[in-house]
Amino acid sequence: MNSIVSFLFAVRAWFVSAPSRLFNRLFRRQVIWLFEHVEDFPDEPSTGRVYLAGDGGEFWGAAMTCPCGCGETIELNLLPQVRPRWSVPSAPSGPATLTPSVWRRRGCKSHFIVRKGQIVWC
Repeated sequence: MNSIVSFLFAVRAWFVSAPSRLFNRLFRRQVIWLFEHVEDFPDEPSTGRVYLAGDGGEFWGAAMTCPCGCGETIELNLLPQVRPRWSVPSAPSGPATLTPSVWRRRGCKSHFIVRKGQIVWC
């Protein structure tokens, strides 16, 4: 009985969110997020860029604008000895991929993954 009820709630949730998902697919322009190597983070980061700061192939941080549109800058740690820590592919170029997900605890509280240049909302 409980499994039927949970299934019905899942189906209802899918139908309730269907109009907004359809609108986003049809009318929202998809931004491809790309890596850009910098020595220091820019004061005003551009949408669609994940800035990697560091020397040579050693990066210590990543920065990007929040993809929700709130305009906030998100800075992420890439140093292995400090937590929390995010990672990038071994040869970061082209479409951006960051692991694990980014979950803002303040402000807009966005939760997303950057995978192959796309934002996947959680």
